[in-house]
Amino acid sequence: MIEPIRSLSVDVVPQAVIALPVKKIIGRRADISSGSDDFDDFEGASFRLDNKIEIAVRRYKGHPKDTATIYIDRSAADIELISQLIRKILSEFHVPIAALQWERRNNPEL
Repeated sequence: MIEPIRSLSVDVVPQAVIALPVKKIIGRRADISSGSDDFDDFEGASFRLDNKIEIAVRRYKGHPKDTATIYIDRSAADIELISQLIRKILSEFHVPIAALQWERRNNPEL
């Protein structure tokens, strides 16, 4: 189960790029908010997956239009676990796997 949260309490890292805009991914599950961090301005929303793992769906200024990145709690470091989480997140949001443009397993050194 995925539920919206007001803000993240953990550091997150990019784990997947989806070929859909943020709004198409999150639908009505949460309001899109704007923010900024050490990298740039972004729009997106934050969630908790299965009542334990925090994630964010964001698009940073300058990233390709109509794409979004899935950020997952930094504590998830195992590539296989990350791939499983990405698929679970896509399923929770009813996003087809065909929309997945990139995932961590494609470039684990990043």
